[in-house]
Amino acid sequence: MSKTGDHDGASRSAAPFAAPAAARAGTVVRAALARWAHAVAELPRWIWVAAAALVALAIVVAAMGGLARAEASPAMLGPDDEARTSMYAITVLGAEFATEIESEYLEAEPGEKFLVMSTRMENLSDSPIGVGTTADRVSTGFVNTENPLLALKGVTATDSVDVWRADGSSGQVVLQPGVPSQVTFAWTIPEDAFPDGAVSLDVYEVETRRGQVVLSSRAVSWRPAALSSRISMTAQEAP
Repeated sequence: MSKTGDHDGASRSAAPFAAPAAARAGTVVRAALARWAHAVAELPRWIWVAAAALVALAIVVAAMGGLARAEASPAMLGPDDEARTSMYAITVLGAEFATEIESEYLEAEPGEKFLVMSTRMENLSDSPIGVGTTADRVSTGFVNTENPLLALKGVTATDSVDVWRADGSSGQVVLQPGVPSQVTFAWTIPEDAFPDGAVSLDVYEVETRRGQVVLSSRAVSWRPAALSSRISMTAQEAP
């Protein structure tokens, strides 16, 4: 009984000290807030005007996209300049317009023509890759996809892009790692496209994606990331 009485007495004796401590803390906080409010109120008018102007400027810049992350500008290249990405490299050796390509048994329809581009390509990855086809479970998507890695600037092909090796060998074009090869592309385009002969090829960096299920986990697809380079040249009319 005596222990319980002592405990209750200690609690009652401590209570009078807790209330003044809480009151003193509240007084200190209120005093600090009052000093801060007084200091803000005493600021010169020009500071308020400048702050308001900065806020308004930030809102305008944000609305115009000025705070968005800047996109890297592509390298501007010409014929015989190598456009190099993390997974492949391509050099345009020349370009010409034609209405037929005898070696590939191709003939343009009325109102169309071919833009034939001779290139040198190198596979910088560690697996064989196909140009216009899938090789070793790697789908590159250089051409003939909704978002190709290689695309003509300003003109959309009216048909699938034909691809072949410049040495005349038949079959699908497959590039082995580290082995440069000459590859020819033929875009089917409207006959009135590029009236001045100035053409540009956009070259995109690669984003790789893998399959999500067990059976396709080894399958890899290449997707275009940022625009890496733009190769510009003048295409000639085929003789």
